[in-house]
Amino acid sequence: MTHPNNPLCPHCGQRAPITLRGIDARCTVCGGKRLPFTAKTLNLAGKPSRIGGIAARVVGWSIAVVGVAIASGFGLLLQTIFPGGYAGLAVGLPMAIISLFFGLGLVFGGRKLSRHGEDKERAAKEQTIVALAKHQNGAVTAAGVARAVDMREDEADALLTELAKDPNGNVSLELDDDGGIHYLFGVGSSALRFDPQGAYRIDSLDGGLTAEQEAAAIEEAETGRRLDRAQKR
Repeated sequence: MTHPNNPLCPHCGQRAPITLRGIDARCTVCGGKRLPFTAKTLNLAGKPSRIGGIAARVVGWSIAVVGVAIASGFGLLLQTIFPGGYAGLAVGLPMAIISLFFGLGLVFGGRKLSRHGEDKERAAKEQTIVALAKHQNGAVTAAGVARAVDMREDEADALLTELAKDPNGNVSLELDDDGGIHYLFGVGSSALRFDPQGAYRIDSLDGGLTAEQEAAAIEEAETGRRLDRAQKR
């Protein structure tokens, strides 16, 4: 998740991406002032690929639709002029096939380019989250990640939950007494337990958990949080 070419932030000491607003560059973790383009730029990560992918799909569909329309019209015209033969089909069909070939090629290429951009954006977000966790002794919340990554809190919570469900991510979670979820990075596997005082907690197990058990613990923790909030209303 880290980027080897990212220099350390001189303020927080983390290899964190930066956010760029005009010529003002800031560390995503601590907000310290950075030089533009000296590290991966979070709000630009993957954007050229995504824009290029959209443009390629628009052009591709235009070529396919317009090309088939022209081929059909030209073929009908020739068929009208030469009603006894196959001149219209012989000319119009190859034109339509060529238009579809190039048009759909651009469409599928654009989709691949967009996915590449989305992957780069996701990688930059994950790198920011990891740097933020290191800066905060291994623990983050959805609200803190939302501020750092500039996304909605529910989106940040969904992203953190995906990371927690990844068996290779070494991310677990803990619920505090108020039902708030804290995501713990690099603390090993965990299991959900119910505190007699009414708080749901994640406690470490020596034997670790399987991916299915970890996912079940996360789902149960989320259910417990919703129940706690409902009881407080």
